[in-house]
Amino acid sequence: MLQLIPPPATSDMGSPANWPLDVAFGIAATTDYVSRGITNSANRPAIQGYVEPSFGPLYANIWSSNVDFGAGYSGAEIDTALGIRPEFGPLKLDLGYVHYFYAPESVSPDYGELYAKADYDVSGLFTLAGRLFFAPDYNQSGNTATFVAGGVEVPLPHDFAIYGGIGYQFFEDPAAYEQLAWTAGISYTWKSLTFDLRYWDTDLGGDACVVRSGFADGCDARIVFTISFDTTLSALKKAGR
Repeated sequence: MLQLIPPPATSDMGSPANWPLDVAFGIAATTDYVSRGITNSANRPAIQGYVEPSFGPLYANIWSSNVDFGAGYSGAEIDTALGIRPEFGPLKLDLGYVHYFYAPESVSPDYGELYAKADYDVSGLFTLAGRLFFAPDYNQSGNTATFVAGGVEVPLPHDFAIYGGIGYQFFEDPAAYEQLAWTAGISYTWKSLTFDLRYWDTDLGGDACVVRSGFADGCDARIVFTISFDTTLSALKKAGR
């Protein structure tokens, strides 16, 4: 569910004594909160925001969004994460743990995931991305769940970029509804603003989608538009000089 938005990373980790302290933060407005191809906001708009203190490659993240899984199951999702972002030349890693909380608690059981993300810059022409999320106790069910995804992003002139990706959600519980999800889109960045137009779809439908989202059409193909603002305290201080 969580989509971490990292601040500009430092390519040389260096000595911890030289690691900078910083705080990244941002807010986004989206036409639909979609996670892994499935709506988490009843096919309706969502407002999201985060705050992320960091010390060199180490960071803590708090992210929140409104959610709606059907009548009696609406409220807020609050995600807390701890992680590290080491870099090795063109390879950027993001390793950590995220826990999903819901308010009120009746909206959904809280649970956590370990995650590993990798982005490899191929000579500035495009970036290959891989994602792995593992939940030891998905939805407090006593069963594990694993999400694996991969994709590619291609930078274009004038701060545009196009991207596409595909992922699969596995469940240890044989009765659970697994899904294939895919996405493609285009984004434009102007200073601290990002405009993102994205297509999502899954192979779920009908009763399976009701179980996973609360709605029969919650897993259908859709176009999602998002406007986000992201910056850091260090960037604001630099701009104010």
